[in-house]
Amino acid sequence: MSTTPRPQPLGLLERRKIQTMLEIQDVALRLFESEGYRQVSVEQIASAARVSPSTVYRHFGTKENLIVWDDIDHQVIEMLGTDAGVSTPAELQAAIDRGTHRLVAALLGSGNEERIKRRVLLMVAEADIKAGQLRRTRQLEAELRGALATRLGRSDAELLVRIAAAEAIWGIVAAIDYWADGGFTDPMAKVLEQTADVIVDVVGVVLTRISTSGQ
Repeated sequence: MSTTPRPQPLGLLERRKIQTMLEIQDVALRLFESEGYRQVSVEQIASAARVSPSTVYRHFGTKENLIVWDDIDHQVIEMLGTDAGVSTPAELQAAIDRGTHRLVAALLGSGNEERIKRRVLLMVAEADIKAGQLRRTRQLEAELRGALATRLGRSDAELLVRIAAAEAIWGIVAAIDYWADGGFTDPMAKVLEQTADVIVDVVGVVLTRISTSGQ
């Protein structure tokens, strides 16, 4: 029986990189909110953050990614422990259960709720940011699909593997959209914890289908 290890702690360089990106994102949020997204340049953000424009582009790639980027993203894939070997669907569902609730706990960490709210408000208001968020979500879906396929010893082109990954990633998107559409009145903890439970149940049904599938 294979087990899913907890993700290894990030190294010093990676922690420093994430901290730098968070600091730059904070500056971008403040400037976008006060001056307007389209009125603020990457060069202005770099100057206010006391870094070079090349540093901003190296870390984020595009202006919209200053808002789209999330320091939690890497944990979505790491939670599966793709180096742990092939698992049965039941073992993988247990791993997803543990990992999803760890991710919710991370999202609810210090300051994250307010940061996510500010980012979502900008995504709703700016089409460029919304488009960037859509691209990043599709990328995460593809990465998760590959991780699931590796753990199951299946092809990531299989329909059911695709459905399992989509249910997980887009379920989180649906939860954030619900939270925003409701004016952020519901506690984010309640929304995400309920979402995590549903994702685990729904993905579990798909994984059961995979275990009996002839694909």
